[in-house]
Amino acid sequence: MFPLFAIEAAPSNQPLTLLELLQSGGWVMIPLFICSFLVIALILFYFITLKKSAIFSPELPDKMESFLDNGDLQGLLAYVQGRSDAVSLILTQTLLFLKKHPQADVEALQSVAETEGNRIASSLHQKTIYLMDLGALSPMLGLFGTVIGILRSFGSIALESSPMRTMLLAGGVSQALVATAAGLVIGIAAMFFYSYFRGQVQGLISDLETQTTLALQPILLLKKSK
Repeated sequence: MFPLFAIEAAPSNQPLTLLELLQSGGWVMIPLFICSFLVIALILFYFITLKKSAIFSPELPDKMESFLDNGDLQGLLAYVQGRSDAVSLILTQTLLFLKKHPQADVEALQSVAETEGNRIASSLHQKTIYLMDLGALSPMLGLFGTVIGILRSFGSIALESSPMRTMLLAGGVSQALVATAAGLVIGIAAMFFYSYFRGQVQGLISDLETQTTLALQPILLLKKSK
């Protein structure tokens, strides 16, 4: 168990170990540990999921060409429905709309594709927001733990009449600051990777817009020709 806050200073010839130093931060180190775990988990998750293959599959144009050459929109729909990349999801919604509304004009199909594209782009942005939230929350948790620790240190010193009051105060305050230091480390790491992944998301959205336009145009041209 974490002690609420340690007040006594460690003897100078016995420096605190890392574990003891973390324990001296008090109970607030528990939510900070949870935040650090979540930050690491999100970073690993983003490295796995935020990549170009989630937006576009290189083999899609060739497959689309074979279906469109035969005017087989139903076959193309069956093909893209089984895929998870973002461009295929947009094509799926567009082709499903066309299947339900065969008389839909080109503008309607473009509107459906744009709406689905905006949904996917918002989803990509929302993923990284969680990392930013943790980056903002962690330092505040650390500061909260430090404030509690300092208040308890001064309260204990006020009841202490020995000449060791100054040393006890210094030890209590230094240990209370452990919570702030831990919160800052977590927050800085979270915000650093948030900035990195935000740039990644912007690049993926740009790729999404380009690849969607290239994939959708042959379908719109086929629709116009009918």
